[in-house]
Amino acid sequence: MRTSALVLALAIALLAPLGAQDEKPKTVGGCPATGSLEFHTCAIEKAKTFTPPRTRSGKPDLQGYWRGQLAQSFSMEGVRGNEPLVGDKVMPWRIAPPMIVDPPDGRIPYQPWAVPIGRIGVNYKDYVDPRTACGGAGVPRLAQQDANQIFQPDGDQFVLWLFEDHHVQRMIAMDGRPPLGDGITVTNGDSRGHWEGNTLVIDSKNFNGYNWLDDSGNFYTDTAHIVERLTMIDADTLDYEVRVEDPKEFTRPWTMAWAQVRVKDPGFELLEEACREGQRDVDSLLQQGFKYYFGNPWRERAASR
Repeated sequence: MRTSALVLALAIALLAPLGAQDEKPKTVGGCPATGSLEFHTCAIEKAKTFTPPRTRSGKPDLQGYWRGQLAQSFSMEGVRGNEPLVGDKVMPWRIAPPMIVDPPDGRIPYQPWAVPIGRIGVNYKDYVDPRTACGGAGVPRLAQQDANQIFQPDGDQFVLWLFEDHHVQRMIAMDGRPPLGDGITVTNGDSRGHWEGNTLVIDSKNFNGYNWLDDSGNFYTDTAHIVERLTMIDADTLDYEVRVEDPKEFTRPWTMAWAQVRVKDPGFELLEEACREGQRDVDSLLQQGFKYYFGNPWRERAASR
């Protein structure tokens, strides 16, 4: 079992009434909750007629606490039923539709060399998930399920996006400053933002390629270019679209989407996730022969081409 730290969370979930676990919303923000494609198609239309609240400077006000819905951590390509942890008694993967809305088949358009590395391949079988090792989940994995918070400070120089996941903070420059040079790479990329109508567009490059997209080991490299689009479709729902381009690895750009739903519980705040102080899985995984991941498989493949 690779993520025994989640046993306690599962045990707590099992204490909830059975009906509460099985109940799923039929709609999110007035759009179908059957899958990302259905939600996103509807959300695009809803956004055309919704007028969002405004900050003091007149920008769309996206501030508040949010949590991903129609997102799951197992695989961006969905869980079809033959994955190794479906039916597991400790941490079962649940059948789920793809989070990918383009291409229509819901599959990541890998170049042939990358297929055996992702999709429950070399990454999953040989390396410690960077998130399990208390690394940040990376873009866009950070925004999948855990709570997050958006700030828009006065002056409109930055948008701050804070995540409960491993204390990650993203500072998105909105003031037109030039991007980092090509020789500088960072885990969550170098982000520049701007507004297109009511949509916050976040354009990120300069990734170091140390991230996975999901638990399956799907990944991108240091040439990735990721564009996120956040659009309110009602007062409590964001349509979150992510376009991924990486000429080193993919045959074409591809897009995923899911909802961010406002958290309105009284007194809610982001909690400390003290991963490094409490993490006990990594030592066991290393003893089993797993290795730390620093983009090793794709870097080795790139060096040999």
